[in-house]
Amino acid sequence: MKLRRVIFNFHLYLGLTAGLILVLSGLTGSMVVFREEIETLAFPQLMDTTVRDAQVPFQAVLDTVQDTYPEDRIFSVRMPRTPRQTYQVRMNNTHDLLVYADPYSGKILGAHREKDTVIGWIALLHHDLLIGEAGKNILGASALLLVFISITGFVLWWPPNGKGKITQGLKVNWRAPWRRVVFDMHRAMGIYSLFFLLIIAVTGASLVYNKAAAELANFLTASPPRPVPPASTYSDTGKTLFPIDELLQQAERIIPDAAITWVNFPQTSQAPFVIRKKLPEESHPNGRNFIYFDQYTGKVLRVEDTAAASSGTRIYNVLYPTHTGAIGGTYTRVLQFFIGLMPLILFATGFVMWRNRRKAKR
Repeated sequence: MKLRRVIFNFHLYLGLTAGLILVLSGLTGSMVVFREEIETLAFPQLMDTTVRDAQVPFQAVLDTVQDTYPEDRIFSVRMPRTPRQTYQVRMNNTHDLLVYADPYSGKILGAHREKDTVIGWIALLHHDLLIGEAGKNILGASALLLVFISITGFVLWWPPNGKGKITQGLKVNWRAPWRRVVFDMHRAMGIYSLFFLLIIAVTGASLVYNKAAAELANFLTASPPRPVPPASTYSDTGKTLFPIDELLQQAERIIPDAAITWVNFPQTSQAPFVIRKKLPEESHPNGRNFIYFDQYTGKVLRVEDTAAASSGTRIYNVLYPTHTGAIGGTYTRVLQFFIGLMPLILFATGFVMWRNRRKAKR
């Protein structure tokens, strides 16, 4: 019983310490799961276009964007996933200025800073609490604390010394006094959501501490590490970027069954072009196939085909779609939405129980 008391206090104060951050992370995560659908409804003039016979050259679209925003630098482009979808050009970094362009006319449809839209602000809040790297570390640490909260919660849920009926911890007696109802809700909702909360916590922490997660996956599977990105052959002889449309054509031939999802532009003189592709059977919404091109010569520097990836890399590739609910399609995304509400319910009921205990002691 002394050990159980220690575990109880551990569970209680971890929950009170990390509870509000976990509530915030869960609620924002429930919204971000359906971010693309929300953005399409909120900004149809930016996200949707009319299908026509042919698209303009990709380079022409990029030139228009760069001429319109000369003080900004193209960072990456999200390619259309459907014939009606537009280009999303990200300027300067992943979370700054977003410019939308029509792939058929090449015209700019509009632009906004990610933080200036409601769903974009929510996504940034979920990503780093709006305070950058420090926010990411806070969220990562809270995710790890959620693992311990879940484990200690399961120990407390299990009948002491194996005595008592397990089924009693799976239901709520709605006719009991309200304090008992709160206790039953906390206990039952906690055990029903335990498995899913552990998955969210582990995968969420792995996205923050991605290097450590990748190393752990490689260690457990005795897999070699993913190689570092190759470098372009830079020299100061006035070289210019290789035509991007030709690189897209090469990428189509290299992995013909995969669709191009992202184009990452070199941000330094030695960085490569990176074209990302997604196979139909992949669970990752962006795919995990990468083709690296020399930014000056267009030479293929390396091809990372997910079908030939090591076991450790394959495990790591599953973490993001599992965290976002994309791994099983619409049904798992809906499930992810409801699981995101669980920290709020558990924190609220746990806080009420804690307050009741303090009042009883007084």
